[in-house]
Amino acid sequence: MADSATIHSKPLLRNLLQVQFLLKKTFLIIILIAHSASSLPNNHRYNVGDSVPFFVNKLGPLNNPSETYQYYDLPFCHPDPIIRKKETIGEVLNGDRLTNSLYELNFREEKIHKTLCHKKLKVAEIAKFRDAVIRDFYFQMYYDDLPLWAYVGKVEENWNIEQNTTKYYIFTHVQFDAVYNDNQVIEIQAFSDPNHVLDITEDVEIDDVEFTYSVNWNVTSVKFDNRMNRYSKASLSPIVRKYIGFLLLIQLSSFFS
Repeated sequence: MADSATIHSKPLLRNLLQVQFLLKKTFLIIILIAHSASSLPNNHRYNVGDSVPFFVNKLGPLNNPSETYQYYDLPFCHPDPIIRKKETIGEVLNGDRLTNSLYELNFREEKIHKTLCHKKLKVAEIAKFRDAVIRDFYFQMYYDDLPLWAYVGKVEENWNIEQNTTKYYIFTHVQFDAVYNDNQVIEIQAFSDPNHVLDITEDVEIDDVEFTYSVNWNVTSVKFDNRMNRYSKASLSPIVRKYIGFLLLIQLSSFFS
């Protein structure tokens, strides 16, 4: 039979979990709002074809959100020169490392399988990518002050009677799905396409890798003033939900230590 201390600790633990979850969720929302503090409607109006601010940010392992690196620490396609954006207070608090990129997501301009760049990957670069895939790395970007996430690659394990094999892949195509209302961006999501991958299992130099992307636009009735609402609801991306859960575990471990 459990002692009274154990019995009474269960409601306390449940309450603590709820409070910590709400605190962390609120903290994330505050960070997002701070990041978008300059997002006034008049500053975010575009004509069809206008350039919209797009920045790559950071990357890191999904299971350790406190460990982050600059986006170009992995050998992705990059502009020359690489220019780092001057951070706002919200971006500093969020640990952002916003830099320019080769992606061109002009307002309401759809693109199908647009070439981002061609790259030659050396053995050392292959190893970097493979390590990132093994550690379940994701990357983050910002488009019109809206955050978006996607995965670097995937691991495939094949089980059979004779032997078990593990293959490592990076995604070479990103699908962007953007939503607009009139002349403003309301939402955007990024998806790493599992149908476009590069096998990086072996330490072999690859002479020519094509990285591509597509952009799709859809209309919505959601107003600009409400576009941040999705980040305060349960519709947070799986990456963000796991991020919150990880922070919660850290808080609990420190509480009971």
